[in-house]
Amino acid sequence: MCGVVGIVSDSPSQAARAPLLDKLRHRGPDASGSQDLRVGHAHAWLGHTRLSILDLSDAGAQPMASRDGRWWLSYNGEIYNHLELRRELALAWRGHSDTETLVECLAAWGLEATVPRLNGIFAFAAIDTVAQRLYLVRDPFGVKPMYYAADGAEFAFSSELRTLAKKREINPQALRAFLTLRFVPSPNTLFRGIHRLAAGHFLVRELATGENAMRCYAHHPEERFQGTLEDAVEGYSERLERAVKRQLLSDVPVGMFLSGGVDSAIVAAIAREHAGKLPSYSVGFGPDHDACELADAADTAALLGLEHHSIRVTPEDMWGALASSVAAVEEPLGTVSILAMWHLARRAREDVTVVLTGQGSDEPWGGYQRYQAELWRERIPFPSLLAPLAPIARRVPALPPFVERALDCIPVADRAQRFINAYALFSAEQRRWLTGSPEPGCAAGSIRYWLDWLGEADMPGVQAMMAIDARMGLADNLLLYGDKISMAHSLEARVPILDVELVRYVESLPLEYRVSLRGGKIAHKLAAARRLPPAIVERRKKPFMVPFGTWARGVWKERVAEVVLDPGFRWFDAAGRNRIFHEHLAGHRDWGQQLFALTSLSLWSRQWN
Repeated sequence: MCGVVGIVSDSPSQAARAPLLDKLRHRGPDASGSQDLRVGHAHAWLGHTRLSILDLSDAGAQPMASRDGRWWLSYNGEIYNHLELRRELALAWRGHSDTETLVECLAAWGLEATVPRLNGIFAFAAIDTVAQRLYLVRDPFGVKPMYYAADGAEFAFSSELRTLAKKREINPQALRAFLTLRFVPSPNTLFRGIHRLAAGHFLVRELATGENAMRCYAHHPEERFQGTLEDAVEGYSERLERAVKRQLLSDVPVGMFLSGGVDSAIVAAIAREHAGKLPSYSVGFGPDHDACELADAADTAALLGLEHHSIRVTPEDMWGALASSVAAVEEPLGTVSILAMWHLARRAREDVTVVLTGQGSDEPWGGYQRYQAELWRERIPFPSLLAPLAPIARRVPALPPFVERALDCIPVADRAQRFINAYALFSAEQRRWLTGSPEPGCAAGSIRYWLDWLGEADMPGVQAMMAIDARMGLADNLLLYGDKISMAHSLEARVPILDVELVRYVESLPLEYRVSLRGGKIAHKLAAARRLPPAIVERRKKPFMVPFGTWARGVWKERVAEVVLDPGFRWFDAAGRNRIFHEHLAGHRDWGQQLFALTSLSLWSRQWN
């Protein structure tokens, strides 16, 4: 991948350009470049740091101009269908990079006609010097990030937050959303005035007037699959194979992140058929921890004939990388698997520059327990009658968080509020402990935005939740940290299961082919069974989780207390933080994920102050 940065203003920017590129060097250690442009009365500077994946020659250098000189591009990503797009243009190409393909597509068709035709992971800045417009674009599922901020007449953008954060005023609505969702939903960030482009959107800035307009180019499929379940499995198998084959395109070594589950296994099995014996990498904490997948992953690798590498990490290893992980992600996230990803990416980069992952199946295929709660709700005649059960259930020791959230959300009629309760990391009551208010901040507005985007009031609630999760929860949490941590090690992580063509097909399938009361991934697992043995397909799903809660009660107890209960951590009420920490220590509740979120946020506040 690469790093994108730029500034447009009424006068030549006085910002020091070299330090901006240096801040993105980890995203592109192979080369860097910049370009000054005069576009009408506006001045623009485009910068780029390059991680060379396709066309390692100077023919792939950026910023890149179209051959007619109209368009300039600074681009981060991979366009997997760029060879098909090239055949439509029939030009005499200078090289074989997808960057050149993209900039010539813009020159031939314009941005609004080009972007919906792209199948890939990307975030880019493009300047149309004739129309005097700057475009910022993020891919349909938000695999690659893009930030932007205005400071008077100056408008800046970047692949990472660190190049824009001159002013560091916290957005309280975003802070409340973080407590609710465990991430801040786009277009918000924790910093007031700095925005993250939402998945499937592009921003247009008129350079002559400084006016901005936001547009969504992604669409939820309206067509509905009419075939049998067997037909659906056949169609999915074919499209998944095409997706994996497309995403093996590379001029540098490719490997595989391998868990013990079915998702990465099916991607690895297809990759093995088309690319031979790829190296694979797994991370874990040893057999004493139920979430450790090292043994399962090693069995899968042996069955598939992969060259496998197991990375076993200790609590000391994890804590040693905690501050670095938080710094790399740039925005605190309440997802514990960040810590494991750091060690996984670091080890893989010793051998390869690109990895395929199994990320992205749970959302379109209904793989989370909250989807079963939403399905149960549709079968309960009067769900509001369950409302009195939630406060009673909270007094039950060691109540699973899924059950508590289900009882919180099932009685709620308003769909956006119900989804908030289903997602909530900190419940409304816990948010009141910490902030004095139960309000979810900008989380509610973001969920309502995506519900409006779906535009189908009669769509089943579980289908709406899955569609939103695929575009908000993935983009602003799991894919965000996947990008930031892999790129901290100059490693490109690809997600074949989120291939645009593939997900469009999956979302067209009848709901009963995707998820039921018994679980999700119905046709997905049937397709996997065509290539994988039952021992893998039927293996119990394990969350990619670090045992933070266990270690916070034991080996990390003093360290977590020092960070979470720090008197200088003034954003949240001290009594609320004490209550969560000591209830966890006493075993009254498992607040491990909540403590990780608070630990991340406290460390982040120290780093940015």
